[in-house]
Amino acid sequence: MKRRPEPPDLPEALEPAPGVVGGGAVWDCVEAGADVRVPEHVAGLRVQESRWVGGSLAGVRFTGLECRDTEFVQCDLSGAVLDSAVLSRVVFTDCRLTGTVLDGAQLTDVRISDSAADLLSLRMARARFVLVENSGLHAADLYEFDGEHCAFLGCDLGEASVEAARLRETDLHGCTVDGLRGALALRGARISPDQIVPLAAALLDELGVQVTEQPPKAGFA
Repeated sequence: MKRRPEPPDLPEALEPAPGVVGGGAVWDCVEAGADVRVPEHVAGLRVQESRWVGGSLAGVRFTGLECRDTEFVQCDLSGAVLDSAVLSRVVFTDCRLTGTVLDGAQLTDVRISDSAADLLSLRMARARFVLVENSGLHAADLYEFDGEHCAFLGCDLGEASVEAARLRETDLHGCTVDGLRGALALRGARISPDQIVPLAAALLDELGVQVTEQPPKAGFA
């Protein structure tokens, strides 16, 4: 049974990418480097069977972005806005995703490894077979995130929000979960024994249960 994302299907040889990212462009079987110039707003870009290494995409606003069978390696997407992007068989390795916005995105067979992704926003994103490993996700926003067969392994989920999320068949092993918000949404998720105590505290807080000392017994008059 499939449990992890499928890797990108890349050809053995890739052509050089264009020097500038143009709106409505289709990149097919290309390799881009740090020298590619990216405007502040990119509309309708399609990337397939390609690799981007060292790309400077910080703060760029993408609309209508579609990526299939694509690798991003050591790219800086901090603060980039990828609302409603469609990503299929896409890998991010050693990338900077701090504050990246993927609200409403459709993610299928996506892997994020060894990346900085604090404050990542996945509000109302739909994810199937997504793996995030050894990455910082501190204070990430997963409000109404709809995930199935996903895994967050060895990540920092401290102070992240999973309010109203759906996490069916999702692994959280090895993650820091201190201060996690919306813990009631973890129904159906899998955790490790060392996560019981911090998650118990988060659940009690969500339920409004107070832990206090037993009051002294009242004496008889």
